[in-house]
Amino acid sequence: GGLDDSSMLVGDSGAPAYSDPKKQKTAVVAILGTPNAGKSVMLNYIAETKVSAESPKRHTTRREIRAVLTEGDTQLVVVDTPGIVSEAEQRDYEATLTRSPWDALSGADAALVVIDAAKRLYEAEHQMINRLARQQVERPGFPPLYLALNKVDLVHPKHKLLDLSEHVNSKLECEMTHYTCGVSGDGMRDLICDLLAEAKPRPWLFPGEVRSDLTFAERVDEVVRERIFQRFHEEIPYEVDQKVEEALEHEDGSVVIRHSVYVNTAGQKRIIRGKSGLKVKALEHDTSLELTNVIGRPVTIIITVSVKPQR
Repeated sequence: GGLDDSSMLVGDSGAPAYSDPKKQKTAVVAILGTPNAGKSVMLNYIAETKVSAESPKRHTTRREIRAVLTEGDTQLVVVDTPGIVSEAEQRDYEATLTRSPWDALSGADAALVVIDAAKRLYEAEHQMINRLARQQVERPGFPPLYLALNKVDLVHPKHKLLDLSEHVNSKLECEMTHYTCGVSGDGMRDLICDLLAEAKPRPWLFPGEVRSDLTFAERVDEVVRERIFQRFHEEIPYEVDQKVEEALEHEDGSVVIRHSVYVNTAGQKRIIRGKSGLKVKALEHDTSLELTNVIGRPVTIIITVSVKPQR
């Protein structure tokens, strides 16, 4: 039979199945950072599953994707935002966005600012920090700010971290600075505990077992898109259209997905298919494994690459 989206919300047996709504607390946290600061990896760590399109190409997160983590009576909902770019780049980039990264701050219980500690601060980071500093002063009800200096595993010598922390904390009023690595999870538990502590008494936004507000089809799109970026980001632009044509669930619980990817030119189609279709086979293999991890049962994906019809 077909798969209906709701049944495919990624579950987690460890989450509380029921909680008394009167005792529930919820923290909505907006996560801000420049592209490639590592926000996606962090979201995925928090949700313990693939949520956002992580990739070496910037600006792959085009929509608000939430990671959800529920512990005891408390639910943490993390709202992702598009990467913040320098004002010089803004015009080109924000035209492609439906909303500004700054919108997520209104209504948030806390804000998490992620900075790549392994790189020096560029114009975009300086402008982001200055803009946050201004908003902290001018905006009534500005949420408490947490700082994550991320990718600490790549920072040598370690005293550079303290210099960076001092610099940012001289500009911004941060509740706490965390030194994190979203890939290994270093420092993440303490950060999550701090964010959970910002929860206010109010009903949860999602059932306790939900890890992300993406439907199954959107999750498949994200995973395929991420894999295409990782393998072909030099040659393939962002504008890859995708569609889950069919998802069939077999008696044994395994899932077979037929998925279409539409590219702009015959040349791009050749790149993704590879010689005698070997590259698309490797893409299918990677994606199947990843989706098997995401939904916790065997997944086989069959990917067809076509050229978009010219309008």
